[in-house]
Amino acid sequence: MQEYDVEFTLQKTIEKFPAVNPKLITDNGSQFISKDFNEYLRHAGLQHIRTSVNYPQSNGKIERYHRTFHEEFLTKKSLIDLDDARKSGNCLTQFVNFYNTKRLHSALFYLTPEDFLLNRIDQRLNQRELKLTLARLKRYHYVQS
Repeated sequence: MQEYDVEFTLQKTIEKFPAVNPKLITDNGSQFISKDFNEYLRHAGLQHIRTSVNYPQSNGKIERYHRTFHEEFLTKKSLIDLDDARKSGNCLTQFVNFYNTKRLHSALFYLTPEDFLLNRIDQRLNQRELKLTLARLKRYHYVQS
């Protein structure tokens, strides 16, 4: 991605989630270290964290996403080349949507990234605890009868 592409994507995200103030974690690619990009980030009010050079583990979240994307999407969908991937854009969009809104993540207490983004953590955990309690009561009453 070029600097413009990154800025455009960030701007779309900011417009979609105006109440969220995320931190941007990137590697040290040329598009992320330019003066113009830093000026954009300052204007947008985004905090920028750059990872250590030649140490991909410091950007573990995106590296894990890439692994999941490969295991759960690319190995199941045969993409011949870049043009085929562009034609399959809807499938890619569906996967990203599923990953962020439906797929439960063990590192996030088996919640979705969307739950964290929209600050629904306590609500979801309370719902889960209520369901578990009701299931225990139902089993208890079943065993007793």
